[in-house]
Amino acid sequence: MARMGGGFKLNLNEISGSLGDLATFLPLAIGLISINGVNATSLFLCAGLSYIAAGLYYGLPMPVQPLKATAAIAITQAVSPDAVSAAAFWMGVIFVLLSLFDLKGFFARVFPRPIVRGIQLGLGILLVEGGLKALFSHNPQAIAGRMDVSVFYGVAIAIAGAGIIFLSRKSRRYPAALTVMIFGMLCGLLTRSSWGASSLATSWIRPEWGLPVHADLFTVLVVLLLPQIPLTFANSLVATAETSRQYFGEDARRVTIRSLSASLGLANLFAGLIGGMPVCHGSGGLTAHYRFGARTGGANLFVGGLFVALALFFGKSITDIFGLLPASILGILLIYVGFEHARLIGDVLEASHELVVAVSIGLMTLATGNLAVGFITGIVLNAIGGKLFWKDVCRKAACEESP
Repeated sequence: MARMGGGFKLNLNEISGSLGDLATFLPLAIGLISINGVNATSLFLCAGLSYIAAGLYYGLPMPVQPLKATAAIAITQAVSPDAVSAAAFWMGVIFVLLSLFDLKGFFARVFPRPIVRGIQLGLGILLVEGGLKALFSHNPQAIAGRMDVSVFYGVAIAIAGAGIIFLSRKSRRYPAALTVMIFGMLCGLLTRSSWGASSLATSWIRPEWGLPVHADLFTVLVVLLLPQIPLTFANSLVATAETSRQYFGEDARRVTIRSLSASLGLANLFAGLIGGMPVCHGSGGLTAHYRFGARTGGANLFVGGLFVALALFFGKSITDIFGLLPASILGILLIYVGFEHARLIGDVLEASHELVVAVSIGLMTLATGNLAVGFITGIVLNAIGGKLFWKDVCRKAACEESP
């Protein structure tokens, strides 16, 4: 049953929920700043304004996330900041054009319910897997820190964070994500003796406006965007629209494939013009906001305003500020969100064919680490299963009609 939300409220639960997706957002954002040289002010300014715009339009806690595959490839290959912003720009062009057409019927055929549930399950698995890696990484202390601490210490912090989440489920007086973030920051302060007021440089990095024309188009279109686009169709459009309906019912009436394509496209065009990072919406991010307490667009206004303030006043020290957060804290948040997101397949548990398709997508995603491979597997199995189902129906009908 959907739990209604919508509109605008700002209380501790909304604030906590607004921070629920930072575990997905921060590692990729800080990686793009630290490794690729993306302008920190541009990145957080674009993300913040996009969050605010999405909140105002949808009236729901609509996430704004880095494009995961694109960001991961960009970080591992250390591509130039021009290539990153060009990827955002061309992603924007593609999805703004897509929003001009009503493709609801097409997406309904390509993404039937078992496929969508499988995508939700696969993404949940990837979130849990990412959380476990953060939990047991060699240096679980900080995203951008320099200080090695034991895995034991990181796991101990994560267990304490899990306890906070458990207690918050018993009493909504203690918003989980907000409490966990404060706890993580305090742990970071206690273990990083070199961090102090001098780490806070209260100034921004001036964004450079303009078309990203100097990037290599092969790198942008083939290396960075080609692996991402199927995932964006599946997760940012179809799965996000469906997850919104599951959580918010009629209050999610503005969340359509067409509107998501438009808001995603416009955000990326803006990011490309000011040197930011490619962004998307995402069903996992929506679950993160929802499960940690957000129910309205007020959550977007808070986290968006926070990002804008950080961009304009602390652009030069953003990596130091978020470097205080132990990676194990982000890991436990990812694990919790992943389990909650995977639970969305509950309505196919009684339908054997749909359950087989959904679980197959999840297992293939787990085996390959690639949601796109799982998606393709699901399409094939759903097509085969559908044909066998209808043959069985026709056979039974023929037997009943025969004398």
